[in-house]
Amino acid sequence: MNPPLGPVKVSTSRGTRVIATATVVLLAWATAIARGGQLLRDPDVFSHIAVGRWILAHGEVPTRDVFSHSMPGASWVAHEWLVEVAIALLYDRLGWAALAVAGATCFAAALAILAYALLRYLPVPAMAAAVLLAWGLCFPHLVARPHIAVFPLLVIWTASLVAARADNRAPSPWHALGLALVMVLWANIHGSHVFGLGLAGMFAAEALFDAPDRRAAWRAVRGWGAFVVVAVAAALATPHGISGLLFPFEVQRMSYALSWITEWQQPDMQRGHVLEVWLMLVLLGALSLGVRLPLTRIVMVLIILHMALVHQRHAELLGLCAPLIVAPALAVELRRLADAPFVLSLRGLFNRPVLSAGLSRGTLATAVAIAVVVGAWRLPGLAVPDTYAPAAAVEAVKRAGITGRVFNDYDVGGYLIFAGIAPFIDGRLDMYGESLLRRFNALADLPRLLADFDIGWTLFQPADPHVAELDRLPGWRRFHADDIAVVHVRTDAPQKR
Repeated sequence: MNPPLGPVKVSTSRGTRVIATATVVLLAWATAIARGGQLLRDPDVFSHIAVGRWILAHGEVPTRDVFSHSMPGASWVAHEWLVEVAIALLYDRLGWAALAVAGATCFAAALAILAYALLRYLPVPAMAAAVLLAWGLCFPHLVARPHIAVFPLLVIWTASLVAARADNRAPSPWHALGLALVMVLWANIHGSHVFGLGLAGMFAAEALFDAPDRRAAWRAVRGWGAFVVVAVAAALATPHGISGLLFPFEVQRMSYALSWITEWQQPDMQRGHVLEVWLMLVLLGALSLGVRLPLTRIVMVLIILHMALVHQRHAELLGLCAPLIVAPALAVELRRLADAPFVLSLRGLFNRPVLSAGLSRGTLATAVAIAVVVGAWRLPGLAVPDTYAPAAAVEAVKRAGITGRVFNDYDVGGYLIFAGIAPFIDGRLDMYGESLLRRFNALADLPRLLADFDIGWTLFQPADPHVAELDRLPGWRRFHADDIAVVHVRTDAPQKR
């Protein structure tokens, strides 16, 4: 059993919480918008628009592939369908800037909710440090894609579970209903909703572990068990049912594909990673200040840390969830360490009423000015970078009347769908499967693959090894080349179908 935490609320006034939260949301939004077109620098942004348009046009969510020529009719779980509809509507009505603003707003909202929730337990300096680390862990993967829309939901979900445990109760019926609605949205936006269910299970297990007697244990089983059942039922409220719930597990079994995609690889510490800073600060607190946490919370953080060390994509889960998980226990530890010199210096700085009020107002005013200036600087004329948009190459192919099947770079598959061309492969690797991906990467098998799929032309980024191989391959010639893409066409057979 964990030791009892006791009261965890701190004396942060409501006004301070509001000002601090407003400052966080403005600064987070400004830093996201400052990325400009880099917020849209992702190969899948084009396919998300195309899928959203298809759903709006047909009035249904696709369950089979309707876009590629290599896997027509293959079973496909469009697990991000709800946000793809929103992406299509925003782009078609307001353009690229609207997508950037939406992504930045979701990111800023998540950090603001995190800040407000942490201030229930922690003083402003501790909250600021936690939010800054969360910002750093999320920023490398900050692009306007469906996962960004999940960030606020993830923080709300985690903060609500932490609050329930801090009050030594299961979520009330009304509270559970609200969280069920959060889960329904989450499950229809992104496959990471399974993590939310796992988190609920861990808190339920903690409640049972902490129960002082059999009566309390039965109360925990009844209350938390009912909540977990409601949460799972809400997670099934998607067009895909049980397939949507199993989808993340099926993806995790694709070891070859996950090792090949950069964002699913392990964090590269040799090039520097914010995760290293996070680990160092945690060790600093544990070793120098002697911060102690309940065993169950340590286990939770270690599980998420393991996920982040295996796949760098999970670093954002660590940044957004870990501070909330440890906050109640950390509040107790900060009270215990109140006489430590470092804590005393911080308390002396931030507990001066006049200085604190002046700093708060000045910081908020500065944040407003920064957000306005950055928005005026970045938003006008904002457009998607051409890194994954081989517009000139596709236009040259269309002008020449080349209409055969294409063998394309993985990163331009989304743009081909957006341009109305059926790709060989795109970002939906869960649908294509590892066998096709292995054939895609096997240069020695390239002639057979081109023949098996009756390929008429190819489209690859200049540095891709397929380009050099096609340059040497009999029956193929370069048709177009620029800084973004190289096109080869067949010379030993008709190029039209």
